[in-house]
Amino acid sequence: MLTTAAVSGLGAAPGAEPASQTLGKDAFMQLLVTQLRHQNPLEPMDNKDFIAQLSQFTSLEELSSIRESFDASLATQRTMNQTMAVGLLGREVGVPANQVTLESGLEAKVHYTLPEQADVQIEIQNVLGTVVRTLTPGAQPSGDQGVVWDGNDDLGNPLPEGNYTYHVLAVGGGNRQVPVQPFFKGLVDSVRMTDAGIMLTVEGREVPLSQISVIQAAEARDDDDEK
Repeated sequence: MLTTAAVSGLGAAPGAEPASQTLGKDAFMQLLVTQLRHQNPLEPMDNKDFIAQLSQFTSLEELSSIRESFDASLATQRTMNQTMAVGLLGREVGVPANQVTLESGLEAKVHYTLPEQADVQIEIQNVLGTVVRTLTPGAQPSGDQGVVWDGNDDLGNPLPEGNYTYHVLAVGGGNRQVPVQPFFKGLVDSVRMTDAGIMLTVEGREVPLSQISVIQAAEARDDDDEK
């Protein structure tokens, strides 16, 4: 019976470490042919041993083919993902998050998705977790929603620029609390390939490609902002 140890020892210098414990299919076939060529004519290889060694070779070849097909599929998938990511440059995407960035003198917009019609109230908090503004858009239909925040607190005073978080309370029929999925929208500025996967820079924030939930053409952004 052929063994990995036997192959490793062929042609090895005394005291040398085996280069590898892995027997490739080409080496396996070469060793099998050599063994048949040099077998003792008076004591030929037992049929059972021969069949067993051929079975090993067949299994090795099948496993090698499966691995090659799997590697090829991974490479194809990786290429497709990279192509798709590059195609997102300059386009507007949505990423699940409940943060909104306020710039000095500008309005901001909070986005979220309602699974059904509901009465909505939005609380905006600063970095300390203090509620600085409450928005009451009222009844809204199901689907993606966008509510404009003028950047002021509840007393009408302008708030400093920076990152704020928001929490959406939605109440449906029968006074039921409705689950809400917040997200932010922004243009894809750059794409970066990393060992952990493909990363997109969206309005200065780096997010994994797998987290993108909404893709929209850049030219449609102005129309969407008017909603």
